[in-house]
Amino acid sequence: MSLADDRNRIAEILDEISLLEHEQGRPLLSVVVVQIETGRPGKGFYKLATNLRLFSGKSDIDEMEFFIATVKSAYATWKV
Repeated sequence: MSLADDRNRIAEILDEISLLEHEQGRPLLSVVVVQIETGRPGKGFYKLATNLRLFSGKSDIDEMEFFIATVKSAYATWKV
């Protein structure tokens, strides 16, 4: 994870997974991949959610609320 190319490839894979999940009407599964420093997804997660018109927030609080709601939705979807 120390190499930028590795991080970028992982981000691409997460985006692909999330797009497939979204197409199936499920929450963005990449929500469970969080940064060590913040305990939240990186900016790419919010960018993808914005591009998919799932998120339109601007502030850190908006991001946190979307993150929490998406985590809850993913858990509810996959717990069965």
